[in-house]
Amino acid sequence: MTTSFGRGLLLDDGDLVVTGGALREVESVANLSQALTLRLLTPFGSDPFNTGYGLDIGRIFTRPDPVSVARQLVQLNLVRTLGTDPRVRDVREVVFEDGPDRDRRVWTVRVELDTVAGDPLTLLVDVGV
Repeated sequence: MTTSFGRGLLLDDGDLVVTGGALREVESVANLSQALTLRLLTPFGSDPFNTGYGLDIGRIFTRPDPVSVARQLVQLNLVRTLGTDPRVRDVREVVFEDGPDRDRRVWTVRVELDTVAGDPLTLLVDVGV
């Protein structure tokens, strides 16, 4: 059985890609990767058509918690957000690429997950405010 991960318009740094006057499309695992990355880069509740869409981390950076607690909250929200996509079977690992004690407002995070087709997928995103 082949699992379809859908089809969408290809984005390059947030811009639609046009080749020869036509919009380029993306499909399969590349579409899933693009869709999940967009979900993580969208602030939670900012989509007027789907207010439950996006990553809910804005308040994490305004609380007086230690960096370790903020990272745990970001990790939990990443798992929750990615887990809501029906094409994701499991979020296996969330790793902060910047090191454990990096006190910043934007962190580079690598997320390892399994798709419903059983294929592994790695996302590398910058999260923060």
